[in-house]
Amino acid sequence: MSTATRSSFPCIAIIGVGLIGGSLGLAIRRAFPRTKVVGVDNPAILRKARNAGALTESAKLPEAVRTADLVILAAPSRTILRQLSRVARFVKPDSMVTDVGSVKSEIVRQAEKLFRRGQFIGGHPMAGSERSGVSAADPLLFENALYVLTPGRSVSRARLNALARFLKAIGARVVVLRADVHDRVAAVVSHLPQLTAVALMNVAGKRDRVAARHLAMAAGGFRDMTRIASSPFGMWRDILQDNRKEVRSAMRLMVDEMTRYSAAMAVSAAKLRSSFAGAGKVRSRIPANMKGFLHALSGLQVFLEDKPGSLHRMTGAMARHGISIKDLELVKVREGTEGSFRVWFENRETALKAKKVLRRAGIRTV
Repeated sequence: MSTATRSSFPCIAIIGVGLIGGSLGLAIRRAFPRTKVVGVDNPAILRKARNAGALTESAKLPEAVRTADLVILAAPSRTILRQLSRVARFVKPDSMVTDVGSVKSEIVRQAEKLFRRGQFIGGHPMAGSERSGVSAADPLLFENALYVLTPGRSVSRARLNALARFLKAIGARVVVLRADVHDRVAAVVSHLPQLTAVALMNVAGKRDRVAARHLAMAAGGFRDMTRIASSPFGMWRDILQDNRKEVRSAMRLMVDEMTRYSAAMAVSAAKLRSSFAGAGKVRSRIPANMKGFLHALSGLQVFLEDKPGSLHRMTGAMARHGISIKDLELVKVREGTEGSFRVWFENRETALKAKKVLRRAGIRTV
């Protein structure tokens, strides 16, 4: 997170103070203690948010928007679409407006009609939690999380940079995409995998007599592919509906692919060789240091003994040399011997520095 204490936006209005809105409030107040953060929501939620320290004050929407230098619409996409025209009536001419909706094209399209030239910049923080509501808000939710910005054609570079700097100051990693590109990519790498996980889980549990046996035999690959199948439908209903054109297009491609596999297997499974080879080639083009949604980090594989204190030894060695870990992933543990972790850093230079530090500490890396 940035050490900046002064924001480009002295007064910020957050409309919708749930998990994302509340976490934004906490993160903003942590990074910019002098910034005024005004919340708009129902009274019970606002009381919780103020008690948690996510807001400095609360107000009705017109009052909050009139005084804000930055307005953040932190509601589901459908609600954001309903709020746009009302916010446009009250926002100051020189203020900026952004949102956190998961599907961008329609929001950006409507906003460009309603707001002054270059005033609105779409946003999508790729962060969340299995819990919801302001009670689950976390000031570190956006730390090292990807935050996609989808500016319209009329947004100036200066305005885009100002918002990007602000988001980086609360710990986010900013990527800029066109709204339609965001939705097309999200359909393939986020929305289709969710539906695929649901379908695969339902296939495994389709026959009651053998379902328990299927699930007992499920190995790591199956568990990895179906982990997201337990996501609540309420969270996905509007996302899938609002991005249905791109999601259905991705689904057709998947159905076509599976149909080809079925036809090939009717002749010989050997005919799938080229499909496996093609998938391997495409997968190999994803950089080994890719983390998140179209953004690269630099990583090391670190091997630690399976005993108390090993992880602390690794992180402590890097902390003493001022090395910041961007992400940490447990790859495999052999009980009683050792485990391996993928550790991700901001850039290659930091990764190389970490490798030297860990080597001097007697910790093996690749």
